[in-house]
Amino acid sequence: MDSFKKVKDDLKAVVDRLNSQKNNSIRSIDLFKRSVLSRFDGIIARTYKRKNLKKVVLENKIVLKKQRLSVWTKMRRAGFKKCFKNLLSAPFIYMMIAPSLVLHLFLEIYHQICFRLYGIPLVNPRHYFVFDRKGLPYLNLFERFNCFYCSYFNCLVAYLSEIAGRTERYWCPIKHARKLDGVHSQYDVFVDYDDGESLREEWDDLRKFEGVV
Repeated sequence: MDSFKKVKDDLKAVVDRLNSQKNNSIRSIDLFKRSVLSRFDGIIARTYKRKNLKKVVLENKIVLKKQRLSVWTKMRRAGFKKCFKNLLSAPFIYMMIAPSLVLHLFLEIYHQICFRLYGIPLVNPRHYFVFDRKGLPYLNLFERFNCFYCSYFNCLVAYLSEIAGRTERYWCPIKHARKLDGVHSQYDVFVDYDDGESLREEWDDLRKFEGVV
């Protein structure tokens, strides 16, 4: 009976060790993925900086200006059917302006107050809100407004995602049981779904946000 219990305990120890190795391997892969993506982001940023697209646009302003289409010309080329669908959908698109502004206001109140209380690094909005399409010579006024609106809304979503991600890291840094198609920037450092021991051991360190700016 004692030998059976010993074998059972040994098997349990082996299973626990294998599960621990599996969890460590998954986390190592996730962290490696994050490191690689960070390096690629750096390469892309340096490439954009060297290319200086704004200077290129400025140098070709006359040529690009000739590519501009008036609202009427664009509508005529698109045809009645497409224009009708666009006009029909316009109220549903632009009605999102008001709730997005309200969301932004309350998000910023939470961000500025709670992050300071928790000691979480504040998210720099300049890293997320970019409005550089307004100077493109080939856009008419209507297209410029739509570009501004799209930029604002999508930048706001990215900004919100980062704030929510840092909040989740502080309060619940646990990965989900299945792989998600899209995750925020903090997700890879979360502990595995079935690893409560690591959660207790690492939670305080995760809340330090080392390396996060």
